[in-house]
Amino acid sequence: MSIRMSASLVVVLLALLTITEGMSLRGMGADLRCRCIETESRRIGKLIKKVEMFPPSSHCRDTEIIATLSKSGQEICLDVSAPWVKKVIEKILAK
Repeated sequence: MSIRMSASLVVVLLALLTITEGMSLRGMGADLRCRCIETESRRIGKLIKKVEMFPPSSHCRDTEIIATLSKSGQEICLDVSAPWVKKVIEKILAK
């Protein structure tokens, strides 16, 4: 192989590594860190369309509660220590 061809191959491989490094594995079912950076403690119960609870895992030591708002579809992380959120958790666990 010529030096020019080897150099081209190295450049292509580096480009592929750069592209794939920033890709998220979330769509493939793998979560590599916590989903929630900030949490909301204010009462927003009437605005919620859907609530999902994610228990602690090897990638995140916190229980995470994510609410989807009915009008905008925005996902908001709820503060698990807020009294109204604790009631939501109880309802989820009762089901």
